[in-house]
Amino acid sequence: MGDERRSAIGQLHWLGIVLIALGVVALVTPVVAGSALVIVIGFILLIAGAVPVVRGLKAGASTERTMGLILGIVTALTGIAVIGHPLFGLAFLTLLLVGYFVVEGVSKIVVSFRYRPAAGWTWLLASGVLSLLFGWLIWSQWPVSGMWAVGVLVGLNLLGTGLALVTLASTLNKALGRGA
Repeated sequence: MGDERRSAIGQLHWLGIVLIALGVVALVTPVVAGSALVIVIGFILLIAGAVPVVRGLKAGASTERTMGLILGIVTALTGIAVIGHPLFGLAFLTLLLVGYFVVEGVSKIVVSFRYRPAAGWTWLLASGVLSLLFGWLIWSQWPVSGMWAVGVLVGLNLLGTGLALVTLASTLNKALGRGA
């Protein structure tokens, strides 16, 4: 049983190292990372568009058939457009990212004031302000920010996840060593 645990911990450790390496690559080449992500999203949209088209073709009712075909064709065409023009897809994804940061920032700020008497409410407020700052930073440089924003955020996420996994594996390995 101890060997199985050590093997699992070792796999966790190596997965963390791979994610750290991928995160560094994404941070060094954010355009490549962002474009790769957009292409994957494009293929997902293409496949997701095929499903309603097939269902629409098999549907008996004309309303269900028409809606399925329209939804599927629009989704599939969006996927094809994103795959064919990843930089356009990246610019659009960047706009969605701006919207996300603004909505998240405003939400955190509003919620932080609801918790105002509680200790630590200012951390939530600061997090909201930081989200708004990210949104403003990306928006103020758009569409150029599309070239770096998505790739940098993916890189930071991969790097953070990798560091967390390596740390977790190290902690588990120490705990297993003491328990043995």
